[in-house]
Amino acid sequence: MLSNHDEGYTFNAECGRALVEVVSLKVESILAILRAVKNDLGVVAINPFRLIPFIVIGMTSYICYKIWKGLGVKSALVWLLTSASIVTWWIFFRRSFLVSNPTLSAFGYIFFTFSSITFALFLAADIIGIALWLLRKTKINVKRQVLFVLPLASALLGYAYFEGANVRAIETTIATDKLPAGTDAVRIVQITDLHIDRFFNPKRLIRAMELTDAAKPDLIVLTGDIVDKDLRGDEYLAGLFRSVNAPLGKFAVTGNHEFYWGFDQSVDFMRRAGYEVLHSDWRDLGPLVIAGVDNPGGVMMSKENDGFTTLSSIPDDLRDKFILFLKHMPYVHEDNIGLFDLQLSGHTHGGQLWPLRYLVNSMHEVKNGLSVYKDSFLYVSNGVGVWGPPMRFLTPSEVAIINVVRKQPD
Repeated sequence: MLSNHDEGYTFNAECGRALVEVVSLKVESILAILRAVKNDLGVVAINPFRLIPFIVIGMTSYICYKIWKGLGVKSALVWLLTSASIVTWWIFFRRSFLVSNPTLSAFGYIFFTFSSITFALFLAADIIGIALWLLRKTKINVKRQVLFVLPLASALLGYAYFEGANVRAIETTIATDKLPAGTDAVRIVQITDLHIDRFFNPKRLIRAMELTDAAKPDLIVLTGDIVDKDLRGDEYLAGLFRSVNAPLGKFAVTGNHEFYWGFDQSVDFMRRAGYEVLHSDWRDLGPLVIAGVDNPGGVMMSKENDGFTTLSSIPDDLRDKFILFLKHMPYVHEDNIGLFDLQLSGHTHGGQLWPLRYLVNSMHEVKNGLSVYKDSFLYVSNGVGVWGPPMRFLTPSEVAIINVVRKQPD
């Protein structure tokens, strides 16, 4: 059981071993419950964002306990009141405050990020402390834990802000034997999940365009969640997109956020930005064929096969070409495998904040980066932008550069 001491507390052997056993469970096994809760259409029945208040309550309770044991009741009460205010805002006032109170909204997201980092550090510290106690009978000094974790969490929060603003280029190469004679490589730039919202800093788009221009792409594609506010009449951002071109063209598909802010105005913005928007359609570009589908409405998580009809409509005499498929959500339906060579997707942000990447990837049953599905590839980009907290942690913002090269003979 638990015994209080001046410098900390100790666990008996049974309690310690039980905790070690619990925390050693694989994340994937725990999250399998979420995968099982689905309806017949393949749509996850639980909106994960509705779980956020409960996640915050759980994290807050754990952090409050640690602060209470380490620094006393007053310090724990400050944390508790702050957390309670944020949770109350999220549950009851978030929708009305999103637009009218962006400062409070930003504070709430940042506090949630800080809580997540603090929770993860306390959990790691407890796991290490329990292991040391089991090996050496060393007491866990909670005050030292708190005085170490809170400054470290603050430093990591600053790093998360820096990482969120630091867009970089990530290159991936795919070898194929489907490029025509005279074409040894096609260079594709994918920009996704930019999330141009009320917090958006144009410097992010400027940086993305600089990386795109430096890559000298043959083709540029947008794979959804570009528009996250009303952009009617905004010619400055549209002009930034138009500043970089590619010889094979520029194409786009919609994501779920384009529907939230008005499908027509979102599509109009992407067209003014110089992109042809593919609505369940395909184009023969010469060296390759490109196909794309809209996101199924504003649905955030859907596995319906919304690409089979489009991919099947590509004529047989073009199927010896490399087929590029644009789809916002990173699901590969088994009926589509073999109908395309590479699917480019986004949507997940790579989880945006570690360790949430494991939760996000588990719910979508994918991983960020390149995956192979028999004869087809899937590339899931972390995305350029952020949603919610203006931060990333161990999931960098990226402009994806895909090099499709001719496969060399063995």
